[in-house]
Amino acid sequence: TYVVLKVQNLKSTTIDKRGSEPCWEQDFMFEVCADGKGFIIELWKKGWLWDSILGVLWIPFDSVEHATEEGPGSWWTLHSEVIKNGSEIQGTKTSTSYEILLDVYFALPF
Repeated sequence: TYVVLKVQNLKSTTIDKRGSEPCWEQDFMFEVCADGKGFIIELWKKGWLWDSILGVLWIPFDSVEHATEEGPGSWWTLHSEVIKNGSEIQGTKTSTSYEILLDVYFALPF
């Protein structure tokens, strides 16, 4: 499995990990525009011919806290559907059985 993070026009991907409880321990840092609404996390399963999506999560920027250092993170339930208004993502719905542990925060200047 691997994780894809999409924020505004940027996309980053973790390496592929095997097992029922993969751990990536990977940091992502992005500069975001003030008019941004949020970002998408996708969990994918690597396949022989094509990869399949296991779940997706929309995290709105207004739900993200500010911090100066890493925290313990939180478990987030992944969903199977993306809610859109036109081309703009509004959220996700329909829970899957997959969860992901994320530590999400806006980094404050030192």
